[in-house]
Amino acid sequence: MTNEDLIYRITRAVYDRLGNAVDDTTVEQLVTDIYNQVRTNSTPVAPADGGAMPLGASEGSSDRMVISVFGLDHPGIVAGVSQILGEASCSIIDINQTVVQGKFAMVIIADTSRARESTAELKDRLRLAGQNLGVRIYAQREDLFNAMHRI
Repeated sequence: MTNEDLIYRITRAVYDRLGNAVDDTTVEQLVTDIYNQVRTNSTPVAPADGGAMPLGASEGSSDRMVISVFGLDHPGIVAGVSQILGEASCSIIDINQTVVQGKFAMVIIADTSRARESTAELKDRLRLAGQNLGVRIYAQREDLFNAMHRI
C-alpha cells in the first residue's frame, strides 16, 4: 500500500466517524498524527531484488507543501509569502498566481526538506502573515493534500 493510499484510508475513516461537519484543519491534524504513529510503528519491506522502495509520483511528498493564497489584490502579497518561505529556508518549486477582476489567487509548491521550523510552525506563520496581508493563506503537506482531495 502506498503512503497516499494509507493517508486516503485514514482520512476516509476520520470523515466517516466525525462526519462532514468537522473542519479540514482538524481532519488534517488527526490524519497526520495517525499516519505518523502508523509509519513509526511499522517497518517498510524492501523489494526482494534489493532495489529502492518504489514511491509513486502521484502520492506527493511530506517534504513539499501546497500553499494557496486568496484575497483582494494589492502590492506585496507575493513578496510577503516568499519572504516567510525564504526565512524558513524553503525553496519555491512552482508558483502560479493570477488576478481576476481584482481578486488575487496564488498557489505555491514549496520544498520544506531544509525548513528551519516544523510544518505546524510554518503553517502558523503563513496564516498570521495572511491576516496581516489581508488575504487567506492555506498550507498543507503535499501528500496529505493529494490524499484528502481524492475523497
